[in-house]
Amino acid sequence: MTIPFSYVNDDYCDCFDGSDEPGTSACLNGVFHCTNAGHRPHNIPSSRVNDGVCDCCDGTDEYASTVTCSNTCEELGKEARAEAQRIADLYKAGSHLRLELIEKGNSIRNEMAEQLSQFEKDKAEAEKIKEEKELLKNNLEAKENDALKVYREAEQLEKQKKAEQEKQNSIKEALEQFDIIDLDKDGLLTIDEIKAANVFDRNKDGQVDEDEITYFFGERESVDKNTFLENTWSLVKLVMMEQGTVKPVSEAEDIEPAEEGEIEDSMGDQDNEDLEQEEDDQGDLDHADHEPEDVAVQPSAVYDEETQKLVDAATEARREHTEAEHTVREIEANIRKIQQNLEKDYGLQHEYATLDNQCWEYEDKEYIYKLCLFQKVTQKSKSGGGEVGLGNWGEWGGPSHNKYSVMKYTNGVACWNGPSRITTVNIGCGLETKLLSVTEPYRCEYKMEFITPAACDDASNAPQYSSHDEL
Repeated sequence: MTIPFSYVNDDYCDCFDGSDEPGTSACLNGVFHCTNAGHRPHNIPSSRVNDGVCDCCDGTDEYASTVTCSNTCEELGKEARAEAQRIADLYKAGSHLRLELIEKGNSIRNEMAEQLSQFEKDKAEAEKIKEEKELLKNNLEAKENDALKVYREAEQLEKQKKAEQEKQNSIKEALEQFDIIDLDKDGLLTIDEIKAANVFDRNKDGQVDEDEITYFFGERESVDKNTFLENTWSLVKLVMMEQGTVKPVSEAEDIEPAEEGEIEDSMGDQDNEDLEQEEDDQGDLDHADHEPEDVAVQPSAVYDEETQKLVDAATEARREHTEAEHTVREIEANIRKIQQNLEKDYGLQHEYATLDNQCWEYEDKEYIYKLCLFQKVTQKSKSGGGEVGLGNWGEWGGPSHNKYSVMKYTNGVACWNGPSRITTVNIGCGLETKLLSVTEPYRCEYKMEFITPAACDDASNAPQYSSHDEL
């Protein structure tokens, strides 16, 4: 709203926002203006006017109180101007170094752009070579497969032959065992007959009980040869392996129970690996007649000269294709890395580009802190142990008028029963690049003070307060 000018500073609050009383305390929500002649003007809440405390260096905020305030504005202004001059000189000297960093930063980015262009050309050439190598590999592999087809068929035939031989040997072994157990030679195994055979004694207690009979016979009263081969033999052979005797013991029915138990105990004490080796050895003896044929066909068979040349050529083509693929992947990785760096925000004029991935350390009584710009922040105990991540590069986090005065590092290692560690890096102007201090004002939140010539921008050093309209 609009009020007569005579209402301004009349010690009566006419405006809801208190803007009509900048020189009195009439408005509780208002702002009192300290002129502070000789120093910097200052605004304070109206609630602090005439409260007995001198807030303005010229003492005007206590105009109606019993407190007498000395005017210290001239002295404070002199100190402030000296400090401002010191900072101005610092920024002036640092700005020359900053210009050098800007020049180097732009040079680095130009080099990266050139490298990116070259890598893209290299990638196109590498992909072309890869396609040629892949075509050659496919052609040679097709010829290799055709040439090796005969060998594979022979190998498969040999495997089938061997499997059939093993099957026949297993049947032979099963029938031999059947004949030993079949005491009356009637072609049937009865319950009485299996009770007399120690191979059915699973728990080795010297007798075949009802549970063991059910295990081998099921509900049958007897088992013929076919049923024995299809169902019972696999169970019998498993028990024989557990007992340590794969091959049947001749005339087992003539062995006395005591001797039988001794044999089983001695076999049971052997290591399982030894028992399996004995089985393999016995199998080798059974197949002695076929040994030369088995040895002749191995996975690494010797090919004829023409086939061997094809195999060697295909192997070399595969190796060259793999190398071509690896070259393409390496170039793509370099392209991604350069693109990521080119997309990074290195400041308005790329003044921070030369500092990327450079590290600075700071030591206190307990820890060594390391700040690697645009990468990460770590902490390491002096007493030993590994590094603890205090945050990874996130973003610039300064105020709108000076965005590049604060760096945020987030998603560090999680604290015990707490959040992930984060670090805030306050950046100031300095004639050298240095990590000045590290503190932990809040649990798992770290604060670093860092100076560098890259921050010596005169624009960021301009006063942020504006002149006051005295109405």
